[in-house]
Amino acid sequence: MSKNLSLPQGVRDFTPESAEEIRKVEEFLLEEFARWGYRRIITPLFEYQETISSGLGEDFEKKLMKFVDPSTGEVVALRPDITPQVGRLIASRLRDEIKPLRLCYNERVIRFEEKGSGKEREVFQVGCELAGMQSAETDAEIISLSIKCLGKVGIKNLVLDIGHNGLLESLLSQTGDARSDIEDALKKKDQEALDQAIKNKRINKSVKDMILMLPQMYGGSEVLAKAKKYKLLKNYVQELENVLEVVEEYNLNCRVNIDLGELRGFNYYSGVTFEILSPNNFNPLIRGGRYDNLIKKYGYDIPSTGFAVDVEAVLNITKTHLENTPVHFVVIPKKENLRRESIRLAEWLRSSGFKVVLDLKSDANLKKRRIKENSKSNSYGIILLETPHKIKLIESRSGVSREFSDLEELLKGGI
Repeated sequence: MSKNLSLPQGVRDFTPESAEEIRKVEEFLLEEFARWGYRRIITPLFEYQETISSGLGEDFEKKLMKFVDPSTGEVVALRPDITPQVGRLIASRLRDEIKPLRLCYNERVIRFEEKGSGKEREVFQVGCELAGMQSAETDAEIISLSIKCLGKVGIKNLVLDIGHNGLLESLLSQTGDARSDIEDALKKKDQEALDQAIKNKRINKSVKDMILMLPQMYGGSEVLAKAKKYKLLKNYVQELENVLEVVEEYNLNCRVNIDLGELRGFNYYSGVTFEILSPNNFNPLIRGGRYDNLIKKYGYDIPSTGFAVDVEAVLNITKTHLENTPVHFVVIPKKENLRRESIRLAEWLRSSGFKVVLDLKSDANLKKRRIKENSKSNSYGIILLETPHKIKLIESRSGVSREFSDLEELLKGGI
């Protein structure tokens, strides 16, 4: 393929069908967020690198796509994540708003990925942030909303995978220069690598023992009962229990996995973290958690929690449940001097809520093709305007042709 027709690694085009599916998922999710009192915001695609980096951890700073703004000479970066932008917005323009704040968004993020990684650079995200309150109830609200919104797009049999980054941070902060290797081993759930990373290191024995058992701290409520016996973990486990107690009251009908050894997502997470998974998809559909220290980096100390939905991961499961929105009618004038009447007819139908394609230059072959295409769709049919007072409707499904004297008659008896 000619280079001027190809795309850079990690980005792609979306056909009308794919774009429509993405739009529908986003609209379903945003409608559900609004029912829970979340209000939509829009943040810029790029910001000053220094500003956006303030809210990101070191690992994610490496994923910044950046360039020099030719108008100012300043280094700017394409956002790799929305949450730091929301934090900046709350710390500046929304600082004086009544708390808690319930905010939502649907945006795209751009991330640098190594060649051959197979990961997309451009990611569609829809998400929620709840700022201004630190409690089991707010964590439970965010978790419950994330599961409920997926139910609205037809996804069932979900799994809530939940842990606590604060618990992990309390242990990892005591591992000195072994921390990086320990984190890598935990991410891979590699017990042998974890043993090697911690072996012969000057780490408190009780901390070392707890870290070594983390890969096995996975399962049901028995995991919390076991972890609660360790004094260093007791407060974090109690937080998780409190959140799960409230979540249970939402009657979510999902399976709960507790994973105390999972390092989730961004390193700005400071408390209860979670992923929502489906048995039908390898990647998590939703990632989220508490990030009480992030907004403080922008000069405003306020607790927050939230989640982001991977729209394309959702579509991998739910696209068969989303029926394509059809064009209801195709309007075709039989003669060129009927153009004005055809335009008025199409506009009248659109104002009545129908989706209408207007073909003012249709030849005989196109008319035949239109009729053939529409017979396979969920549209109502082809409207042929033969005279100002003679309208022919060719029904899509049956192919039956009926005549009407005007649009009002058609709308009353033709659909």
